[in-house]
Amino acid sequence: MKRSRRLNVVVGLALRKAQESARALAYVQEKLRSEEQKLKQLEHYLLEYRSTQHQQGTQGISAQQFMNYNRFSANIEHAIEQQKQQIDIVTRQVEQVRQHWQALDARYKGLEKLRDRLVQEENAAQERVLQKEQDEFASRRHGKSLWP
Repeated sequence: MKRSRRLNVVVGLALRKAQESARALAYVQEKLRSEEQKLKQLEHYLLEYRSTQHQQGTQGISAQQFMNYNRFSANIEHAIEQQKQQIDIVTRQVEQVRQHWQALDARYKGLEKLRDRLVQEENAAQERVLQKEQDEFASRRHGKSLWP
């Protein structure tokens, strides 16, 4: 069996691993977008809550209500900070998975180039053999016609 044919199995496995890694990358990128969307929602909610708090504050609220507003506002701010930390974690995951995918993709492309080079070398060798056979046949034929 030719080397290029044996290498086809390895190239196929490398391709499958690169594709699996690409799917994993797409997954964590989608997770990052989702986490960023959650952060935007929290920040928007905090702005709305503070606006409502300000409007009610101008109409007069009790000290207890004011403390409750501030406590809840602090809870939202804390949730925003936690969400930012979560985004940092997922961002690092995206980068790790991207690097892994790039390595697997580079391996696949390298193996594919090697296989293609082997195919070209095998084809060239086969062409040389065919040409040699044709030359030998032609010389024998030519030799027969010259010497009866």
